[in-house]
Amino acid sequence: MIPATADNQNKDAFRLFNEGRYQESLALCYRLLETTRDPALEVLAATNLFSLGKTEDAEVYFRDLARKMPESSHVHSYLAKVLEQRGDDGAIAEYAAAVRLDPDNQDALRSYAASLIARKDDRGALPVLKRLYALGKRPDDCRHLTAALTRTGRAEEACALYQSPGAGLTKSREYVGALCAAARYRDAADEAQVLCDETNDPAIHRLYLAALARADAAGAPGAYASFLKEKSDPLIYLDYTLLLQERGEYLRALATVKKLIAIDGRPEYRLIACELSAALGDHANALLAYENLIREALDAPCPPETLRQILRSYRGYIRTQFPPGEARARFLALVPSDTNVVSLIETAQMYREQGDTGEARSWYYRAYRADYLNGGLPYAEFLASQEDDRECEKVLLYILANVRKLTDLSRVAVAVTKKDGSPDRMRRLTGELIRRLEERREMLGSAERECLAAAYLNAAADALSREDYAACMRNCLCGIDVLPAYSRDCSPDDFLVLIHRTKEQMLTDCPVVNAPRTENKVDSRRPVQALCDVMALSEPEQKILTFLATHGRASETDLRRLLGSRRVAGIVNLLIRKAAAQGIMLIEKKGMSAEGEVYEYCGT
Repeated sequence: MIPATADNQNKDAFRLFNEGRYQESLALCYRLLETTRDPALEVLAATNLFSLGKTEDAEVYFRDLARKMPESSHVHSYLAKVLEQRGDDGAIAEYAAAVRLDPDNQDALRSYAASLIARKDDRGALPVLKRLYALGKRPDDCRHLTAALTRTGRAEEACALYQSPGAGLTKSREYVGALCAAARYRDAADEAQVLCDETNDPAIHRLYLAALARADAAGAPGAYASFLKEKSDPLIYLDYTLLLQERGEYLRALATVKKLIAIDGRPEYRLIACELSAALGDHANALLAYENLIREALDAPCPPETLRQILRSYRGYIRTQFPPGEARARFLALVPSDTNVVSLIETAQMYREQGDTGEARSWYYRAYRADYLNGGLPYAEFLASQEDDRECEKVLLYILANVRKLTDLSRVAVAVTKKDGSPDRMRRLTGELIRRLEERREMLGSAERECLAAAYLNAAADALSREDYAACMRNCLCGIDVLPAYSRDCSPDDFLVLIHRTKEQMLTDCPVVNAPRTENKVDSRRPVQALCDVMALSEPEQKILTFLATHGRASETDLRRLLGSRRVAGIVNLLIRKAAAQGIMLIEKKGMSAEGEVYEYCGT
């Protein structure tokens, strides 16, 4: 029997992958890589690991490949998929790199757009979705583009996309949603009715009834009642209740919401029943229902936002029914004064509404001590309203220094950049916000980038007021650079106005565009002990790094003997990820041998 040639064996490895036989394909890749360093096989091996769900090993391989093949869109795209599965914020930067390297890579474009939409960054997804639809004209890409346009307030553009000559698109719920958002309710109802007949989907029926409620106000209640006689859909019950409430038909609305609660007794629906009883003047039942609901919401796990809505509604109700002292006593008797941050904030708000700012401040401060983020942001907002800028800045600086998650950093950025007043009120805070957002620049979504641009705008205005023209120009250029497409509150014109004023006031021309800034990354040429310290390595990780730095290369068996443990692969993978997070490459995998995986030290 004639042995298969290397070329045929490579084809076999790819064939096995395409057939979904990932383990067999991976084993063949490992065998072939013992004698050749074919980049295509290395990429296939890494892709097999990802397909097998071995995300830690796949990440190490793809990071290594990204270093060796930085121009490969495929490698960056798959590294992004690995990071996304692990919940790593760095995934978005890798998707962006894949798309920059190959704007026609439809798989990368589609994954990038899906990732942005999952992060609720529709503005960031729009250019990607437009590119995708222009490349392939696929109906699913068009639906995603239509939905994103609608969610970003561009419903007319979404409708025009469907109606453009030659589009040849079938009806879809996204198109119906766009018609509703464009206030074309009659067209939306007609389109949705056709879809209802075709699919019998309750979600489409909900769209149809919502459009009908605006197109035919008189006939809509009958249409809702008729549908609910046949099917008990909770969301349609909810829409019907809200429609009746909007029309002032409180008695029918209350009867409807009680049927809804019988199907699904979630707190949000019971709150509607409380508010309807109050609107009907049935105060005995309303008060009892409110207080029972609050007790149950406090005893059982309840989402913070839902509890906040309930307490705010109750606070507003008792304010209209009792004198201030009695209303306060009722609220304090019912709402605990422990470490529940929602209760503490709502208690503070009650005192604030009654004009007792001293007591309100005390309760806001307790909320801040209970939860530096969720309690600290309302406390800072209160301090700003009292014009206590010094304490407000101090609180926000503390929050900013301690947040770690990108979503939390985004919340703080929004709170900081939406503050009114002159730019110099919180100069240190603006500078710190810019620093924290710039640290994660590649991972920022459109909302965070617009916050960063707004911070640069504030810094530029402050610099101009101090006649620091170079700083003003530099901040304006940085702000324009980071400003996202489809920005909402900040525009390039805002910066151009400042640049124009700066040019008029400058006595001499002072260029501000310098060489690109260097990243503040760890230098791999530093001594091994210094690297261990800066990366906060564990003792086993330090032993492995020192051993490899001394000997240059080692097998998995060598490192097992060194540590007296079989957990070498996992430790090395973690070590490689820690180094990659610092922007350096210390260890490279060199394939398999008879003694297991081979590792080579590549630090200088």
